[in-house]
Amino acid sequence: MANAERMPMSDAEQAVLKVLWDHGAMGVKDVLEKVTEAGQEWSRSTVITLLQRLEKKGYVVCDRSQFAFVFQAAVSREDEMRARMNQLAGELCDGETLPLVLAFAQQHRFSPDEIERFREMIDQIKPKNKKRGGS
Repeated sequence: MANAERMPMSDAEQAVLKVLWDHGAMGVKDVLEKVTEAGQEWSRSTVITLLQRLEKKGYVVCDRSQFAFVFQAAVSREDEMRARMNQLAGELCDGETLPLVLAFAQQHRFSPDEIERFREMIDQIKPKNKKRGGS
């Protein structure tokens, strides 16, 4: 299922997916433990419901080959960020990403290390654009 086709997540679903992103594949018991540590007061059945919803929406996959089902993220955090940024650019900037990136960059203070990472990314992008006929 392509990102554009995926249904949006609720805040609760997102909290569960973040656990899988941060800790990798795990069973319901472990997910419940992690969300409880994060301050959620959910029952086991609530966590199961959230995982099933995420699976139906294509955000997680489930290995049912063992006694305890094991869930893992089917979408990386980076892929989801890109999908949401593209969606936001479409909604606010007629699909143009640069105004969105510039607005974000203007509102944040970046460390010298972060600025260096940006420069490295830009340097990596330049050769790709030249191959496509860009400047």
